[in-house]
Amino acid sequence: MKYALLSAEELFVSMAEISSLVKSKISFFTGVAIFNDYNASIAKHSSTIKYSGELVSISDNPEDIIEKIKGECFSVKPNIIMNSQKDKFNEIYNKILDSIKLSRKCKILDLIFTDGVIIAGIREDERDTKSLNMHAKKPFSQSGTMDSYTSRLLVNLASPKKQVLDPFVGVGSILLEAAWIGYTCIGSDIDKKMIDKTRYNLNYFGYNCEILESSATNLPYREVESIVTDPPYGRSSSAKGEKLDKLYEDFFFESANSLKKGGKLVFASDSTRDWRDKIKSSGLKVQAVHFIYLHKSLSRAIYVVIKP
Repeated sequence: MKYALLSAEELFVSMAEISSLVKSKISFFTGVAIFNDYNASIAKHSSTIKYSGELVSISDNPEDIIEKIKGECFSVKPNIIMNSQKDKFNEIYNKILDSIKLSRKCKILDLIFTDGVIIAGIREDERDTKSLNMHAKKPFSQSGTMDSYTSRLLVNLASPKKQVLDPFVGVGSILLEAAWIGYTCIGSDIDKKMIDKTRYNLNYFGYNCEILESSATNLPYREVESIVTDPPYGRSSSAKGEKLDKLYEDFFFESANSLKKGGKLVFASDSTRDWRDKIKSSGLKVQAVHFIYLHKSLSRAIYVVIKP
């Protein structure tokens, strides 16, 4: 069995991300997921999963944990999810420490206290924040550019097998994450200047994606596995009112034509807009809508849509 520590800042979004990455049944404690999956890079490739590893024990009795790790050497990392129960955790924690050898050179033992139990596990994998921070410093950016964490989140929510298409490519934030994870990446935009910036950003990091000039409402692709994108919205968008409505409506119909059966469309939008009726009218089905607060003038809604 495996365990994973989720992001406390965006807990429900983090639960959705790990559900898209893990193919087996998941059990949730507050802030922690328990599952059985062969994929050893769950946390590394994620946006919101802090670390994961091999589960040792789940118990409110320290003796159950001590029985499995007694005498071994660990570098112990405690984590209290429910701070109100700190005193109870310290008592259990000290008993466990007395039963093992401690060294920073040894493997990491996570002791996570949540919902009245200790979740003990051997850490195997951590979120690759280095790549996320590296992508945040891409040469070309602009107002409203999606950050690397959200871009990677959108890619993972689409559960692609091999391929990711971004038809509103902008400066390539989503393609950077798709390429880093290892997917075949395709991008298009109606603005040639954006295409040039995307190509430059991809080349800067040594990534290779197919990029072409094309409208998102007239895509030259069919049987696409997944569409992941950040269409125009908010203050940075030149399209307003009926013009913006028409753009989204046409894009949904084109996505329905381009996706293969079971393929997913994942996109971000201003949370003040509700696109569910237009999505349904296009023949697609909304699986989930997640909300992420950015600042006082904008919160993002992330739509996860499937072609039935």
